Amino acid sequence: MVKIGSTNINPTKIVCLGRNYLDHIRETNAPIPTEPVFFVKTLNTLVTDNKPIIYPKILYESQSYKRVDHEVELAFVISQTCKNILVDNAFNYIQGYTIFLDLTARTMQKSDRNINLPWYRSKNFDTFGPIGPTIVPNSEINDPHNLTIQLKLNGQTKQFSNTKHMLFKIPQILEYLSKFVTLQRGDIIATGTPSGIGPIQPGDVIEASIEKIGTITHEVILEQK
Repeated sequence: MVKIGSTNINPTKIVCLGRNYLDHIRETNAPIPTEPVFFVKTLNTLVTDNKPIIYPKILYESQSYKRVDHEVELAFVISQTCKNILVDNAFNYIQGYTIFLDLTARTMQKSDRNINLPWYRSKNFDTFGPIGPTIVPNSEINDPHNLTIQLKLNGQTKQFSNTKHMLFKIPQILEYLSKFVTLQRGDIIATGTPSGIGPIQPGDVIEASIEKIGTITHEVILEQK
């Protein structure tokens, strides 16, 4: 069970969309996808209520894998069990919207990709999925594809865009994903990040904001154990 603002949800999975903003695709020199690209983050990544982001000691002490990046994203929460959803009915299965941070051990991810290994580990360290500050009901956001989205690092704007620039819109995302996976009430779907990704360090403060939803603030601290 996860409490996001005043709402308790019980997700079974976190599904994230990669390469869903053209400017981010260009900054990473990745090919433009012809269909949605998904990966999964595990539930241990979730952290709420302004709790700290733990920078893993194994990364901080490594010469090869030290870089960890921020990625701000709009996420939505599934309202009921569903499979094989049609685009026209997609919004009937959304409980509401929230902010999600897809933190990524970037050099580890690139290294794993280069030797054809899964890049699971780079995405799934503890606290690598901050979420909140609330879940705004679907009925209160008429158009989730016209929201300002931004991230500040130590008060300096690093990411600034609008959800209208998504390559695949939410109904397309939901229709495509539900062809392959049964989605359960409380599941979290993150819709990708715009350009401006960059490294974080222990001592940094991240503020991620989305219009009509609010702001989440998290300090980055070094793992102590």
